[in-house]
Amino acid sequence: MATASYPRILILGGGFAGMSVAQELIRLLPRERRCDITLVDRNNFSLFTPMLTEVVGGDVDPGSVVAAIRSLSPRVRFEQGRITRIDAASRSVSIEVGDGAQSIPPAERTLQADQLVIALGSITNFHHIPGLQDNALTIKSVTEAEAIRHRAIALLERADEEPDPAVRRQLLTFVVGGGGFSGVETMAALNDLVRGLRPQFSAVQAEDVRTIIVQPGPRLLPELDERLASYAQRELERRGVEVMLGTRVASAGPDNVELERGDAAHGDDHSSARAVMRVAARTLVWAGGVQPNPVVAQSGFKLGRHHAIVVDAGCAVPGHAGVWALGDCAEVPEPRGKGTYAPTAQNATREGKQVARNIVATLNGRQPQPFVYHPIGELAMVGRRAAVASIHGRRFSGMPAWLMWRAIYLSKLPRLSNRIRIGLDWALDAVGGREIADLPGVSGESRRPGEPQRTVPPSHGARHH
Repeated sequence: MATASYPRILILGGGFAGMSVAQELIRLLPRERRCDITLVDRNNFSLFTPMLTEVVGGDVDPGSVVAAIRSLSPRVRFEQGRITRIDAASRSVSIEVGDGAQSIPPAERTLQADQLVIALGSITNFHHIPGLQDNALTIKSVTEAEAIRHRAIALLERADEEPDPAVRRQLLTFVVGGGGFSGVETMAALNDLVRGLRPQFSAVQAEDVRTIIVQPGPRLLPELDERLASYAQRELERRGVEVMLGTRVASAGPDNVELERGDAAHGDDHSSARAVMRVAARTLVWAGGVQPNPVVAQSGFKLGRHHAIVVDAGCAVPGHAGVWALGDCAEVPEPRGKGTYAPTAQNATREGKQVARNIVATLNGRQPQPFVYHPIGELAMVGRRAAVASIHGRRFSGMPAWLMWRAIYLSKLPRLSNRIRIGLDWALDAVGGREIADLPGVSGESRRPGEPQRTVPPSHGARHH
């Protein structure tokens, strides 16, 4: 049992940033230096988010991309709960444990810290688009990735019993909003899944399937250079995806998506010459942006232009000694006033290591050091056996980039057991092909109030084989 004489380090969030802080603290602090390290998250597992689209496509099992936080280290105490309030002045945190909706008795707890680390990540940003939150699927969790896959298979099954070609086309029209890394990889996985399984449904024709990716800007993957972005677009189009640039989602309903098109060539999202079109579709996946966890805004911190916590170069929160923020919920300044670091897993992991070093430095009476990092590169999957990559300024595309994508992310999985499971999943997929079996009830059971829900319409008429 820790006492007040031991420094209390409280880490909020078990994502890339929070886990990186915990792991680095374990490495830096000798066993004889007693510290009370506690990590809090609403889930009792960490999620390797780059592999979520592999779950969508059915290439890996959902259980292969998570790792139990409790097995991290006996030196880290884990508390599962939902963070409801942060008091920066007293470095105290209120959490809600249990779940009354599942008959698990709820309770409130308050945790106190000497060093408080805020790494609460982000939530989906729906940008106040009418109907979007209620009618779109998102992809920030294993549950959401599974829901996309289950929905695609359920719609194929439903379309196979539908005699009306127009209805089949509506059932099998899939729209992805957002042309960044998440949107492109989700579209690639979903497109390959649906088109790969389609031949197993005798009534579904190739022309019944329509896949669309919508991007407000003038090109996909703005984070990469134009040559790689152009390759990604050509590869998606070769695989049957319609790429709509200079286009934004204007509204969403249960059976349609309204798109607004402007001047893609000039990247003018405010052009007066805009055309509105309605797409009959039963599936919209939204990957069009994130925003910091709302607890951040409610806790009274100074927020920056992206509504994340303003921190100094060492990730310390100015005016709040012993409080640190990093990852998606913080705006970490780049050197020489170049703006702030992007909310990526790569940056969050490195920020976590620096925050851990700065906490240890503070405990030892030394000065914290600034976070400085030059990203190694970026990778994006654009289809089976095709990807784009920029590594140390060198460009790769096609099969070499795909092999690189798999090798790099396999090596970055948190545990050897995860790497073995993923490797076996890929091997089984290569030998046996995609699995069409759909576990009943998975996509519906996990929905919480306020989360998206799209229903599969009942059949208008049965067709006998």
